[in-house]
Amino acid sequence: MSDSVKAKCPSLVEVMMPEHENPSGNIFGGVLLSKMDIAGAVAARQVHPGRVVTVAMDSVIFKKPVLRGDLLICWADVVKVGNTSIKTKIRVEVNRNGEIIPVTEAEATYVAVKADGVKVRVGTKDDGTFVEPNLTEYCVACSDGSAADADGKGDGKSKDKGDGKSEDKGDNKSEGKSEDTSKTKSKDTRKSGKKHADKHSKCKCSSKKKSKKAKRACSCKD
Repeated sequence: MSDSVKAKCPSLVEVMMPEHENPSGNIFGGVLLSKMDIAGAVAARQVHPGRVVTVAMDSVIFKKPVLRGDLLICWADVVKVGNTSIKTKIRVEVNRNGEIIPVTEAEATYVAVKADGVKVRVGTKDDGTFVEPNLTEYCVACSDGSAADADGKGDGKSKDKGDGKSEDKGDNKSEGKSEDTSKTKSKDTRKSGKKHADKHSKCKCSSKKKSKKAKRACSCKD
């Protein structure tokens, strides 16, 4: 196998404290190496669900010193997955007052082992079962999003189907009701108008020229 896995976010982020520094005020190189080792192991654990141990780390050259108060950031990508080994590439930088400063980089190799230290195939769990290595981009601080997607789908469905339906039905019903009411009202108005006109035609008060006498004699109440 020769697949690689890219990190979407840092494997390790830590503020450098006074206990990490040497008498000169710089952070110990050994401290930085230990942080790099942890970051590489975190990346290796993304493709192997069991135990891993460090077997090698290539030459490390520190380009810049790391100071107390710096935010140490370690990125780790899986560059190669073998039968029992996982090779990672680790990049180290610091955030110093908002400025990102590259510090060093190295490759570290890890081997998948059982609890007794015997090598196992990459993807073998502690209980002996095997799972295919996860060879996708990863973020150790983020979930895979599957649960969120499932929730999102559920919410979307209930919102669209449930709320949408009830809203549409409610609107349609209210609109239909008001339309029916207006139709009934106009129908009643036409009927009452017709009755009124019939009454006036009988009593002759609907003529354009009405005498006071005719008006008084009108028996219509409308």
